[in-house]
Amino acid sequence: MVRQIFSLENKKIIVTGAGSGIGRSTAIIASKLGAAIIALDINTTALEETRTLMCGDNHCFKTLDLTNSIEVEKVVKAICDENIIDGLVHCAGISSRKPLNMLKREGFNKVMNINFYSFVDLVRLFSKRGRMREGGKIVVMSSISSVRGYKAKTEYCVSKAAVDAFVRCMALELAPRKICINSVMASEVLTPMAQKAKEMNLSDNNFETPLGPSKPEEVASLIVFLLSDATSTITGTALRIDGGACI
Repeated sequence: MVRQIFSLENKKIIVTGAGSGIGRSTAIIASKLGAAIIALDINTTALEETRTLMCGDNHCFKTLDLTNSIEVEKVVKAICDENIIDGLVHCAGISSRKPLNMLKREGFNKVMNINFYSFVDLVRLFSKRGRMREGGKIVVMSSISSVRGYKAKTEYCVSKAAVDAFVRCMALELAPRKICINSVMASEVLTPMAQKAKEMNLSDNNFETPLGPSKPEEVASLIVFLLSDATSTITGTALRIDGGACI
C-alpha cells in the first residue's frame, strides 16, 4: 500500500471554475484527499457533472458570475456565515486573441474582470479575519504567458502578469496570519478550451515545449500540494509546470 504523504482531511476549500478543466480536476482530486469542496462556476450543468465525479457528499455547489461584484460579495458572505475557509483556488479564466490594431480598453476589461479583478475580490473577501483560518492557502492559475510573449495574446498575457504581481504583494500582507498565496504558471494544458483552440488552429503554443502539454490532473495535483499541510513556507511564488517551455 502506498503511504499517503499529505491529505486535505477536514479542510474547506473554495474552487472557482470547478465546472471544467483544471478547476474540475482540482475539485475531484481534493475531494479524494478528504476536503469539503465549495465549487463555484457560471455553468450550472457543468457543476452538476463535476459533482458526479467527486468523492464524498459533504460538498457545496454554487452558480456564480464572477464579473458581478455585488453577487460575489453576497455569495462569499453566505459561504462564510456557515464555514471557516482553509483554502481558495481560482481557476476560472478566459482567453482572447487580438492583434494590436484591435486592442481597446473594453477588451482588456473583459479579460481582466475574470482573470484578475475577480481574484482580487475573492482574496479580499475570503481573507478577512474570521473567514479564513490562520495558515490558510490561496492558489491561482497563472500562465507562462505572464513572462513569455504570445502573438495577439496581449490581453491574456497582461492579465496573468497582473495576477503574479498581486500574489507577490499579498504574500507580504498575509504573512502575519501565516496565509500562503501562490500562483501556478502553466504552459499548454489539455483542457477543453485548449483542445477547442487547437481544432480552430488557434493554439497558444508558439514555442517548443520539450515534454509536451500537461494534463489537467497534473496541474491539479500541484495545486492540491500547495493547499496541503505538506508546506507552510512556500508563498509569493509562481510555480512553473510548463513541460520545459521556459528553459
